[in-house]
Amino acid sequence: MRFFISVSYNGSNYNGWQKQKNGASVQQHLEYAFSVYLKEEVGIVGAGRTDTGVHAMEYIAHFDSANLELSKERQMIIYKINAILPTDIVFHDICQVHENAHSRFDAMERSYKYFIHTFKDPFAGMFSFFTPKFLDISAMNKAAEYLIGNKDFTSMAKLHSPTKTNICNVKNAFWSLGSPISQEISNNSFKTNGNHYVFEITANRFLRNMVRAITGTLLEIGQGKHDPEWILEVLEKKERGAAGSSVPAHALFLTKIEYPYQIFTHKNI
Repeated sequence: MRFFISVSYNGSNYNGWQKQKNGASVQQHLEYAFSVYLKEEVGIVGAGRTDTGVHAMEYIAHFDSANLELSKERQMIIYKINAILPTDIVFHDICQVHENAHSRFDAMERSYKYFIHTFKDPFAGMFSFFTPKFLDISAMNKAAEYLIGNKDFTSMAKLHSPTKTNICNVKNAFWSLGSPISQEISNNSFKTNGNHYVFEITANRFLRNMVRAITGTLLEIGQGKHDPEWILEVLEKKERGAAGSSVPAHALFLTKIEYPYQIFTHKNI
């Protein structure tokens, strides 16, 4: 039997999703938790890699097992697995899927958010990038529109990445007001909502470092260093050095993964 699971994690303490020889990973902790609970070796396949320090609000993975424990009460499974996992990884849901369903290869779209703030904020720093400069959000959004469609993102990819193609189909890309902190804090001298921004982007696939490189490039446009149309020149050159610097990983969140079929209906658990 094949099962999909939904998890979220704070990536600050991990070398990304994928297991590493010399550092902790989210995949490693999940495989350990399920192996302990099911009393068998469990290999978990993720929807894709997230780099060191990157977070996930909704991450999908799958594993195979014939263990009858998985036919028991869903809430009890969730409770017991979470009791084994560290506090910065949360297991949300599980469902049985078709034996050929694949969390990585079946994913149609992935969405990311990157948070920034332009005034010093003692509460946002862990999950938002502080850039103390005026930003022309309109110019950044105009530039972001040029990213939409099937484009070659070689200029936004990590050098020497082992991919067959650097073509990605971006569905949407835009900036808006937004903060990783859900509760607004305001008084006469401090107000969060007008100085916090979020970049949201959705595509069928992403290259390594792509979102962080795009964000850094858009920030240079927002700071007035280039016109919005410059991003077309960057894409055309197909050289990583043509784009802006990558922004730090700590403010990047994987937020959603879409599949061509319905999951987590709980009918089979």
